[in-house]
Amino acid sequence: MTSREGSQLRRHDPAEVDRLLDPIVELYSEVYAEPPYNGGPLFSRERFLDRTNRQKDNDGFTLVTAHTGSELDGFAFGFPFPAGGWWRGATTPQPPTEILHVPKFAVIELVVRKTRRGHGLGHFLMNALLDGRPEPYAMLLAEPDAPARTMYQRWGWQQVAAVQPADDAPWLAALVIPLPH
Repeated sequence: MTSREGSQLRRHDPAEVDRLLDPIVELYSEVYAEPPYNGGPLFSRERFLDRTNRQKDNDGFTLVTAHTGSELDGFAFGFPFPAGGWWRGATTPQPPTEILHVPKFAVIELVVRKTRRGHGLGHFLMNALLDGRPEPYAMLLAEPDAPARTMYQRWGWQQVAAVQPADDAPWLAALVIPLPH
């Protein structure tokens, strides 16, 4: 366990996700009600719960949380995609073969409480999630108009495609970053 700006970071195994799901869902719902997400269909509480309940059972699922006392300040989670694996839905253009044909770690969520943003907690969570990963790349989807998109770019993430993960979802920026070994 490490700390940043008063928040204690914890890495959790998949068995702990069910115990933490209520506060995670509450924080997710709070953050994704903000513009540009505005609680759209892809970002609804129900869809998040459905996705997360499926994703947590993937081999290599990893969850990192940040707490101040008993309050959840933020969380990040993801899991590995095998070589050839890519996001569901439509993609344009196709990702580069050097990325598509190798294993990748998919960052599914990075969520930080509004009052805790701007102090490096998101970067700290991301680094804790990706630290020691064996895959050559990490990937994520970002809403193009969200402040997080600009933040990822500052951190070195590069857009390789646009993805519409569901018919009722917006087009999202597919970003990748090489991971150190």
